[in-house]
Amino acid sequence: MTAAWIRVSCLQRFLPDCMEETRTGGVILYNEKLLEYDPLTEKQEGGRLSLIIDQLQKNGIWEGVVRSADIAPMKRLRDIHDPEFLNDLHRRSYSGADQLDDHTPLIKESFEIARFGAGCVLDAVDLIMSGQAERAFCLTAMPGHHAGRASFGFGSLINPIAAGAHYLTKKFALKRVAVIDLDAEHGSGTQEIFYQRKDVMTISLHEYPGVTGTGHYEELGQKGALGYNLNIPFVSGYGDREYRVCLKELVEKILAQFQPEFILLGFGSNVLIDDAKSHLRVTEEGLLNIVSQVKEMADRFCSGRILSVLEGGTPGSLMARATAQHVSLLLNNLIMSVDKVNKDELISYADWYSYAKLLKAQFKKFWKL
Repeated sequence: MTAAWIRVSCLQRFLPDCMEETRTGGVILYNEKLLEYDPLTEKQEGGRLSLIIDQLQKNGIWEGVVRSADIAPMKRLRDIHDPEFLNDLHRRSYSGADQLDDHTPLIKESFEIARFGAGCVLDAVDLIMSGQAERAFCLTAMPGHHAGRASFGFGSLINPIAAGAHYLTKKFALKRVAVIDLDAEHGSGTQEIFYQRKDVMTISLHEYPGVTGTGHYEELGQKGALGYNLNIPFVSGYGDREYRVCLKELVEKILAQFQPEFILLGFGSNVLIDDAKSHLRVTEEGLLNIVSQVKEMADRFCSGRILSVLEGGTPGSLMARATAQHVSLLLNNLIMSVDKVNKDELISYADWYSYAKLLKAQFKKFWKL
């Protein structure tokens, strides 16, 4: 597809007013080491990062905005992961094994590459908190939101977005950080790591039931942190409208009370209609609206401080295009042309509003809605 820049205001009303077409304020964090992660599951598609980078370069969203990230220090990873778990991952990564489980392939330097992914997030936090960047997108070689304190799985070894959230509370003494996970799969590891904490609110919008077996709306947190872990599970077929309403009526209203000082966004293109592995029906235009809603929340609640982390998605041209669209909107407030979908083809659920009321009743136990 040939890239075409169009005015943001041409989309639905949730997209912000068009701004000057400048490319300042936003950065992409990346390291060439990440390109070495190309397991058999991705070789037929060419590897997700190489496709994404090619698309970004074609669309002029690379030169001048990319920054080389350092590897994440082990001490930062020990803050969120069990030290022995990390040692075991390191040993197994260099053991010659080709996978940890059916969903988590390995190459010899997988652990080091995962550390560079976490380093992208830590460096992005430093750039934003020091005022050197307003927003950031972090390229990672593999998703991380399934990695718990002492658990890997479903393609995740360590959890970069969790490392970034904790880093904000430890180094910069932030009291209220929000993690919003938009991947089609539940952010099971992120939930586990922060399940007993009130300083990091975790919000996951995902397909349910899913591969992890977690993510029910009754999973709300523990030990004084009830109501600070929020799951918004969607059944097969839910799409643009359901995301839009839940973000507006639930997430935005709750964040208005939580008042986050920083938002970390987990981005997954696997919510799209044409993704091969999920059953959600978000359109490309709808996904841009979703990201725009979250971006507006960052502008409203935390002076625009937001960074996005690449999570899941089926490697291929769809993921590359969707990621480039996401980065363009997030960093520059510009959008590329998107594929149009006949809205009459989208499933309409008569019971959707009763389900929305159920979620609202659940969260009203902790927040004014």
